[in-house]
Amino acid sequence: MLIPNLAQEVVVNSLTDSLSAFENERNRHREYLLDFYEGYSDQYVEKYFGTESLRQVPLFTQNLTRRVAALRGLSYKRPPRAFVDAKYEDLVNMAGLNATRRQLERLTFLLGTMAYHCRWSERNQRVEHEVLPFFEPLFLESGDPEPFGVMYPIQYHGNQRTHELTYAVWTEDRPGYAGQHYLIDTGGKITSLNDGDINPYGRMPVVFVHRENPCRDWFTADASDVVRADLSLSVGMTEVALCLRLGAIGIKWINNIDNESRVEMGVDKILFLPENSQLGVTGPSADLNQIIQSLRFMTEATLQNNHIRVKFLDAKGNSPSAASLKLQDIELTDERAASLEDTWRPFEKDRFDIDRRIIEVQTGTRLNPDYSVDFVEPDNQIMTVQDEIQYWQWRFDNNLATPEDYFKATNVDYNQSQLDEFRSIQNEREPVNRLLNRLQS
Repeated sequence: MLIPNLAQEVVVNSLTDSLSAFENERNRHREYLLDFYEGYSDQYVEKYFGTESLRQVPLFTQNLTRRVAALRGLSYKRPPRAFVDAKYEDLVNMAGLNATRRQLERLTFLLGTMAYHCRWSERNQRVEHEVLPFFEPLFLESGDPEPFGVMYPIQYHGNQRTHELTYAVWTEDRPGYAGQHYLIDTGGKITSLNDGDINPYGRMPVVFVHRENPCRDWFTADASDVVRADLSLSVGMTEVALCLRLGAIGIKWINNIDNESRVEMGVDKILFLPENSQLGVTGPSADLNQIIQSLRFMTEATLQNNHIRVKFLDAKGNSPSAASLKLQDIELTDERAASLEDTWRPFEKDRFDIDRRIIEVQTGTRLNPDYSVDFVEPDNQIMTVQDEIQYWQWRFDNNLATPEDYFKATNVDYNQSQLDEFRSIQNEREPVNRLLNRLQS
């Protein structure tokens, strides 16, 4: 949305003129994509079948969309290791942060462009996070490519959709203007949240994330290709189910019957037909193997276009080795490495800066601005117990890892008390190990 200038009355007038059109084509399309991701695709599949057909079999929807999004969203599959001020984790909902970052990555692949909201919870006295699938960035007509504000609906779910929506508005400090924060409804009524509608942080508490760097449009390309394949696959699988059903029981037909009430069907009945009458059974003429191969080819092409190796079940051949599997996934690995540097590492820096600012304003606590994050590589190596022992022993012998590294790698959901207990046990063992080494030497 373009705004002529930063004066509050100008911003409010521009928002009021646009609120009635918030349910625009872009947001309706995002709703459509989310329906497939969340598994609500029945309404789209059943349009391709008559009511009589759907009485024969249930809809065979596949939810390919969610699986592809999960396969592409590997950066936050395991929580990254953050090097940050120790006080930070006490003032942030870390469990919620890990969950929402994982969801954000998947929805960014699905929708192309997403917003991530960092907010202070008065009830829990900590920073919490939420993803914003529906939002409107605010730009100045001067041509600045970076948005100076954002508008998003409050409680955009459930029965709230049927009522008048309220929108939150955030703008950031710009030369000569202080950032604003307030609520506005579709009638243009302003609800103030503080004196002067001031944004206490001076910047938007929202980070925008793009699937790829914007080229022609600020909203980047989405996963419509995956959703179309998902729809076609669900329609095709339902047709296969109908073929199986009709092929099993067939469609019975009879002609030259003077009185249809004379026909009684059943395995324990003898059917007497008048002279010149005929009874037959027909089934679907489609070749099921050809249909299944066509669906398989369509799915394979869609996945490969999204850098995902297809893993169809095959009764022939031996299982591929771990090295072979890793080589086959090299394209997805390279794509993930690029997205880490282009999207998720900058996102982490922006998100932390916002969290730090919110904590400073709300609590007066100043955190160390130094922050770095180490993304954990997905554990795709298939090793036997003996292989794993040799792998870690080699790392220990070459001073590339410590017992604490092993503890963290094998206990992803550890807490601080468990780590402290492990360290205590290790400290108790060290004197014994040193004595044993001297005796052996």
